[in-house]
Formats: sequence, C-alpha cells, structure tokens
Amino acid sequence: RKRVLAAPAAADWREGLKWEGRMEEMMAGQPRAKCWFILNKFKIAHMQGSLSTGSPHHVLSLIRLEERNVDLLGKMERFRDQGEEMCSLADRLFTAGKRQESVWWLERARKVAEAHGFFSVECQACLGLGRGAMNEGRDAE
Repeated sequence: RKRVLAAPAAADWREGLKWEGRMEEMMAGQPRAKCWFILNKFKIAHMQGSLSTGSPHHVLSLIRLEERNVDLLGKMERFRDQGEEMCSLADRLFTAGKRQESVWWLERARKVAEAHGFFSVECQACLGLGRGAMNEGRDAE
C-alpha cells in the first residue's frame, strides 16, 4: 500500500496500477478521506496511462473509478466536489460516445449543485447539457 500511495504518479503510473487489484483491500477499514485519496491515486495513474498509451482500457477504468468517487464524495458531504466529479464523469462518457449516460450524470450534477448552492457547478452542468444538445442538432432549445 505504501508504494502506491507514495508513487510519484507521472513516472510510476504502471507501478501504481499493479496494485489496483488490491484496491478494496487497501480501502477496507480506512476513513472515507483515505479511501478518496486511494481512489484518486488510481485515477491519476489511469489518466497518465491513457495519455501515454491511448488505450481505451484506461478510459473505462477511469469511468468506473469516477462513479465510485461520486458515491464516496456524497457520503463525505463534499457536494461541490461531488458535482464537479459528476461533470468530469459526464464529459468522459460523452467523449466515449455514451451520450445518454452523460446527460444523466449532468442532470444529477445540476440537481446536487442547485440543492447545495454551488452555482459554478450548476453552470458547468448546464453548459455540458447545452453542448450535448447542440451536438445532437438541437440548437434551437
């Protein structure tokens, strides 16, 4: 566990991902903040893997980790971060061609942001919804 948490992400993304199969074990019994930290270490490694290799495997893994992160941030009551993570997830899904899922996450992000008073996140979600509508040819809405 210490090697994963201490790895300078840019140079050692491959080393960090060797431990991903033990992520649940690493997070077991840890406080939520530590779990968030562990999830983010693997997210960073997959982002760097995606940039280095162009492999869709890394994108799919990022989507899975971001979904878990959204849930964890909600439990930690970090609603601004949760909304931003939802928007990031939606953007990744949109890029992967999963437009309906992307819209679902953006609508959810907008509702969370509105409920907790995070106007900037609400705007970010609405911008994503507008971009999606325009890409589908619905620019008159």
